[in-house]
Amino acid sequence: MIVTRKLQTWHPVVGWSVASATRSIAWAIADICRATYGGQLPDNRIDLQGLYDLDQVWSARGDYLDCVFDSQSTVMEALSLVTRSGRAVPYMQGGILHAVRDSAASIPVAMFSQRNIVKGSFSIEYLMSSEDTADAVDVTYFDSQIWGERTVRATLPSGTSTKPAAVKLFGVTSRQQAWNEGMYIAACNRYRRRILSFTTEMEGFIPTIGDLIAVQ
Repeated sequence: MIVTRKLQTWHPVVGWSVASATRSIAWAIADICRATYGGQLPDNRIDLQGLYDLDQVWSARGDYLDCVFDSQSTVMEALSLVTRSGRAVPYMQGGILHAVRDSAASIPVAMFSQRNIVKGSFSIEYLMSSEDTADAVDVTYFDSQIWGERTVRATLPSGTSTKPAAVKLFGVTSRQQAWNEGMYIAACNRYRRRILSFTTEMEGFIPTIGDLIAVQ
């Protein structure tokens, strides 16, 4: 049996549509949050405008979600699986459910320096590579062409692939989307090797998850 998912979609001008066929990641998130079997959240506790903006990004990239939930889980576990297919994470802030996608940013929303970092709280941790560090990513996904699992290897330019890490993506059925996410994971593994930690005061309320900040 081939099942077509039908969900309501939201538009900032016209509001909710009637249930229609959609492969959207964003409106699957909203359905999980709103459904009586899910989060049971009213619309004012879901960042619908944020989901709409993300839907434009995902649609332009060709990122979709084709999945079936066949076992019980919590709402946040389900949301984490769904958002991961779009390189995003869910979080609650001020009682409102948000989703944020990891993407490039160029304008910091806040600056932190000696003036607003609590004295003695700043630290930098460097994650050094070793002979056991993964140098590529093998992404397993359910391929819509063969109706079975396939694995695609993502290797960064000028990189090697002798010790690939294994990752399985939920809801991804396109080789291109699986490869894109594998390249993203491989790039994070190569370039994100400094972890900054510090304590601040009221300025800490300015940025939120996913925001770019500047540290002097």
